[in-house]
Amino acid sequence: MTLYETVYIVRPDQGEKVKEFTDGFKKIIEDSGGTVSSVNDWGLKDLAYEIRKQTKGYYTLLQYQATARAVAEIERNMKLSEGVLRYLTVRVDESAMQQPEKEDLPEEAIKPPEENLEKPASQS
Repeated sequence: MTLYETVYIVRPDQGEKVKEFTDGFKKIIEDSGGTVSSVNDWGLKDLAYEIRKQTKGYYTLLQYQATARAVAEIERNMKLSEGVLRYLTVRVDESAMQQPEKEDLPEEAIKPPEENLEKPASQS
């Protein structure tokens, strides 16, 4: 299974239904054999630009492992839902999630920043 992140924005007048949306999406993931690793509710935020005549929305981030079929089903449900203004799903590159070992880093990256700076040539 692949690691995914989905951020979705719920209309501000349906803020009390954010938990219902999240539970529904979690059920789709779990029914398809996936697992939800975290749910972050970011709360009511201003939108960068107006979407469907709305200037605010409830943001939620879902991080999960699932199949591509489960992601397609979640996105289909979001598209059909009147309460979801916008959503974005990205596949997380698992190699980017791992921290590099210290011996894998170049020597310059291990030194403190002040040692990495070159001394300016003195002007005469």
